Amino acid sequence: MPRSNCSVCRPPTTSFSSNPIGTVEALARILKHSLEELQSIANTADQRYRVIQRPKDGGGVRICYDALGVLKSIHARIRKKILERVDYPPYLYGGIKDPVSPRGQKANAEHHVNPGLLVTVDIKQFFPSITRRLIFEVWQRFFHFPPAVAEILTTLTTKGGRLPQGTKTSDLLANLVFWNIESQVVADFHERGIKYTRLTDDIACSTRTAMTHEEMSYILTRLHSMVRRKGLRLNPKKQSIALGNQQQVTTKLVVNRKTSLTPKQRSAIRSEVRALEMTPPGARTSKRYAKNYSRASGRVAYLKQHHPAEAEQLRAILKSLAAPPRD
Repeated sequence: MPRSNCSVCRPPTTSFSSNPIGTVEALARILKHSLEELQSIANTADQRYRVIQRPKDGGGVRICYDALGVLKSIHARIRKKILERVDYPPYLYGGIKDPVSPRGQKANAEHHVNPGLLVTVDIKQFFPSITRRLIFEVWQRFFHFPPAVAEILTTLTTKGGRLPQGTKTSDLLANLVFWNIESQVVADFHERGIKYTRLTDDIACSTRTAMTHEEMSYILTRLHSMVRRKGLRLNPKKQSIALGNQQQVTTKLVVNRKTSLTPKQRSAIRSEVRALEMTPPGARTSKRYAKNYSRASGRVAYLKQHHPAEAEQLRAILKSLAAPPRD
């Protein structure tokens, strides 16, 4: 295959731009607690969460967690003082602040626009499968923190021996799980003209030209090998291989010619607005209507990122209905 000059595929460097935290006492100062307070909070960390159930697009619910009280403020400081000082390689997308080169869903998909071939895979049960051992390895081996510091940070950022989805630290820690093996996969793919990006648990690989079955097999074999080395698995139900004459979707966006929502997504948003429009005026003061209005408004804003003209039409309808009063 031809070599690619895509900068996102070049061998990246991942580094921590601050000095390692050498002692637990220094960590306590950074987190603005006494050593005794910090140890006490760590000892009871597992009990300092509430469960949040979020609906999945395909049905079912996703179990997420929200840290409570002092643990939430500690997570915020860990994120600001440690995790946000990592130079994340350009192929990673997910919770990363980057004013120069945005790292969101749309930017991720834009790297794969108009591909000859698109391969997408999903890491199965990603957050629940990230063990305490993997997070300890990140703190000790990637950040070069001594074992005592790595141990208390691991205890503060895991729950029940796993990485809890939804907290202030989990998305950036998830980016670092493959810290010592992912860059080599990216470099090898680059040599073969294959672009690679990962948005948390969603991996996308694309090429400008069509590929042989052997080359497609090579991509999947390397990805399976990479995740297995960390004790993780790919989800066979969410694996897709799409040629240029087929609909090509990554992270829920069509990328055949430009980034766009799928017809099914656009239809669903139109249906939500239409349902609000059909609601009798007398029923537009209920809490349920207010919730549906707020959700539809947010989805129209999302639609505007990719289909501004269509979104403006729907926004006009929402404005004509008037937002329901808030309690």
